Amino acid sequence: MRVPPSLSPFARTTVLPGFKEELFFYDAGANGAPGMLLLHGLGDEADTWRHIIPTLSEQYRVIAPDLPGFGRSALPSGRRLTFRYVGTVLFALLEHLGIRMVTLVGHSLGAAIGQVTALAHPHAFLRLVLADGGLLEGVRFEARFLLGLLPGLGESRQRKLSQNLDAAYASLKPYYADLDAFPREEREFLRERVGERVSSARQIRAYFSIFRNFAALLVFKGALISSRARQLPIPTLYIWGEQDRVVPVKVAQATCRKHPGAQLVVIPGAGHAPHQEAPREFLRAIDQLR
Repeated sequence: MRVPPSLSPFARTTVLPGFKEELFFYDAGANGAPGMLLLHGLGDEADTWRHIIPTLSEQYRVIAPDLPGFGRSALPSGRRLTFRYVGTVLFALLEHLGIRMVTLVGHSLGAAIGQVTALAHPHAFLRLVLADGGLLEGVRFEARFLLGLLPGLGESRQRKLSQNLDAAYASLKPYYADLDAFPREEREFLRERVGERVSSARQIRAYFSIFRNFAALLVFKGALISSRARQLPIPTLYIWGEQDRVVPVKVAQATCRKHPGAQLVVIPGAGHAPHQEAPREFLRAIDQLR
């Protein structure tokens, strides 16, 4: 995957102590600045933050990894991806970089991974910003997601998309309020990127491995973990796209009613990816959490 030109000065790779696989990440901003960790969602990579990393780096030391198996990061051999494993990698990355406390910004599945990681290492997180995801009240998966839990079926559907780039690109439409309204350069980038994802056996394995772990977590421990996450003594902000069709805003509202002290900012006209669709509004929302 090519690195967007605006992010190329920040691109890094490392093999963390105690791990064997190479991890790709962006490291932007000055040493000593307050830390910020950005976690992308399912079937995505750190480039999802391309519109906000340069601005955030003026105030923060911004760390944005490709999660293990996604984007340009290697998939650990001989093991399935779990929230616990990914959280261990993230904490090891922060320790490796000498960053002690961070504001965590997670999108979609990345928000849930961030909350689980914060439960394991609460002392490492100063604030939580959860964008269109997390451990939520009343979330319902669509049938197309649930079918992906069946061994082999989800993988087969992804491989079929690799043979039809138009269909792969069209699969992005539910995630945006109006994908067709994006500038041509942005649409071309997204088309190229989704084609690379569905053509990568490694990324397909990572996608379904972590997704199935998430589903099992929700079924067997979801209520308990959600309750514990809401009790974390960490200021928490939910940012939501008003027109999110993947996780409707009413889910965020229901969650916030049970989350004492949490804030909710709804971004008008945005879908499931407000950091891409309305980056200026997204940045203003982050500034509200002090």
